[in-house]
Amino acid sequence: MKTVDAKGKLCPVPLIMTKKAISEMEENETLKILIDNETSVKNVTRFLEEHGMKVFREKKGNIFELTVNKTGNIPESTKIENFCSVENAEISNYVIAVQRNRLGDGAEELGVLLLKAFINTLPDTTLKPKTIIFLNSGIFMALNDSPVLDALKKLEQSGVEILSCGTCLNYYKKEEELGVGKVSNMYDILERLSRAGNVIYP
Repeated sequence: MKTVDAKGKLCPVPLIMTKKAISEMEENETLKILIDNETSVKNVTRFLEEHGMKVFREKKGNIFELTVNKTGNIPESTKIENFCSVENAEISNYVIAVQRNRLGDGAEELGVLLLKAFINTLPDTTLKPKTIIFLNSGIFMALNDSPVLDALKKLEQSGVEILSCGTCLNYYKKEEELGVGKVSNMYDILERLSRAGNVIYP
């Protein structure tokens, strides 16, 4: 039995891994898929069932095990994004503008810890921000090696817009290291700030 371990992965990664595994299997071979979030379980299940494959689902603790026998093929032209829905989140009309890589004044080390806690808590809040903007040294929080990258990806998956200042990325020579969201310019940033119901500057 072939196994796909998609624990800790957000859509579309579990779908991509599943499609690749199915394409490498023989007819009637069995595949087990391990997933730890219900959104991806629903997406992968729909993806397989719409291609004529019956999915058996079992939950062990926080892990979902999906078992499927390969019957037929999934066309290479199938668009994964058509199956990648996300959970509806309550998005409020406020914007968070992160202007540096720490929160507040005082001890720098404490400020770094506070900003990390601030951003990691956002996915669990009832009302998500409409947009998070990273400016100046704040752009370091949106890079590939950021300690809050997973939290920002979850927010983006739930519909929160993530923007990083292009001039700032260029200044710090980090254009190629952006790990989440989009590169933006000052015009678009001002548009988001001016249209926001409230702006939070952590």
